[in-house]
Amino acid sequence: MTSSHTRQSTSSEDEDEMAVDDEPEAPSPIAGPSNTTRNGNALAIVFRDASNWLHHIRSLQETDVIILLTPVVIPINPDPTDLSDPFEPLGRSLAKRHSRIRQVPYTQRNGITSTHLGFIKRGHVIILCFALKPGQQIPLEYAEVTFAVSDNKPCIIVVCCTPIDSTQAIPFPTVIQTAGYSPPALEFTAALIFGEQPSPSPTQPKQLSSAPVIDSQAPRLWPVEQWNESRDISSVLELWNQNINGRFTLDQPTLASLLRRPGYAKHYVVRDTKTGVILGICATYLAYVDKEGEKLIASVAMLLVRSTHRQLGIGLSLHSHAVTQLKRTRGVIRLQFGSTFPRILYGPPSDIQFNEEWFRRRGWQLNKEVPGQGQAIYDLVLDFTKWPYSVGSSTSIPSFRPCTQDDMMKVLDLVEQSSAKQAKMGWFDQYTSLMNGPNVKDIILGLEKNEIIATALTYTPSCGSPIPSNLPWAGRIGGDVGGVTCICISPSNTLPAMNGLLDACVKNLQVQGMKRMFIDGVTATEHDYLKQLGFEEWARYRDVWKDT
Repeated sequence: MTSSHTRQSTSSEDEDEMAVDDEPEAPSPIAGPSNTTRNGNALAIVFRDASNWLHHIRSLQETDVIILLTPVVIPINPDPTDLSDPFEPLGRSLAKRHSRIRQVPYTQRNGITSTHLGFIKRGHVIILCFALKPGQQIPLEYAEVTFAVSDNKPCIIVVCCTPIDSTQAIPFPTVIQTAGYSPPALEFTAALIFGEQPSPSPTQPKQLSSAPVIDSQAPRLWPVEQWNESRDISSVLELWNQNINGRFTLDQPTLASLLRRPGYAKHYVVRDTKTGVILGICATYLAYVDKEGEKLIASVAMLLVRSTHRQLGIGLSLHSHAVTQLKRTRGVIRLQFGSTFPRILYGPPSDIQFNEEWFRRRGWQLNKEVPGQGQAIYDLVLDFTKWPYSVGSSTSIPSFRPCTQDDMMKVLDLVEQSSAKQAKMGWFDQYTSLMNGPNVKDIILGLEKNEIIATALTYTPSCGSPIPSNLPWAGRIGGDVGGVTCICISPSNTLPAMNGLLDACVKNLQVQGMKRMFIDGVTATEHDYLKQLGFEEWARYRDVWKDT
């Protein structure tokens, strides 16, 4: 990757060479920058939107392509050595809001050629820009050709001048007027196109002006490197507690333990090149999902950016690099936004605001009540004094006992089948981590006619198992809180097996001195049922993932 993603091409087949992919960072899985309202004249205004095309562009799909046609003009930077494309900031600003931008330059002499027509036909939205001198008329033939070939797709005319000549007819439904083509004006224009309320900067004039304003804080591509625990952990902890607080507060040993997964994790940072301070981090994990070891789930578990360095492209640089690396990993069949094991956050917590739109443009669906697209997932806590079953009174049909090494192959078969049906990838890896070790007894089994029909993992803060190091929140709640996780039940025995299995888990944890039980990652249906059994909600997340 280079620092500039806007490239010229003479072939209409060279779409990928036109990709613009640079935008402000995603500050974290839970926090996003807000924009303020700007009243009165601004650096750009919507002159007309008769066909309501701007509303259409704001609901584009991830795979839809925006074609940006820009004129080749003299750079506004007075430096004679600057040969950059002055419209490159518009491409980057649009890419803040949508992932597939194809910028195709044109010259005033040749206008819209057959090369451009090929791009227009394949695009879903067309943005045609002009850079006019005061008093210069809009070359309507360019706009007419573009509009005709676009076949009634949203076609937005951006006029960079001051002001639009009111005597000239502009027969196009959507027209935006900008104050020249300075980087601030082009950023303001992109924000208008996507329905945002652009934030003014102290250097922006309050009235439309053709005077160029150089923006030294434009988003850019940042160098990404792998993190170094000994050097970076304190800075990452500061980032975490700056962005995440309340129930999810972590201390340094716990955070370090969560991030330290040799062979299963890669974490990436952007740092200040002068001070070495971490400006942003993206933590990623891999976990096996089947006993053959050929399928993996990849997790984007943490994406944090320092609050003083947002909207500079740090988040996008980290996200793009991390996702690219994960997709290149052999066997990855699913990308998760959040992490199951080790659990940093299952997904975006529902009670913490974050920039949803930014992640939607990156292909993460967060607003549907279906698996992987934003359905609610819960963590619950049970006080044993509220458990409706007394010790030894379970009346469920199956019998329950701790697992032995001889049971493990049958247990893994059940886990592989059950977790796949429930879209609960990563559970298989947790069970295999207990094989051939003393903590296999922490697996509770439900049996019917000597067949294993249910299983669950239990753990306590000091049980010596790898499970509590993957699920820190029970221990953070209190030292008397044990946990149960990865519950797998044969479909034909769900209700009676669930009651008895939970009762067996309660007994197992009580014997070890626990007074409460933490259960993680349950769906809305399971949540409603468990609340009837005395469980209380501790946290709610959104379940977000996409198959590769």
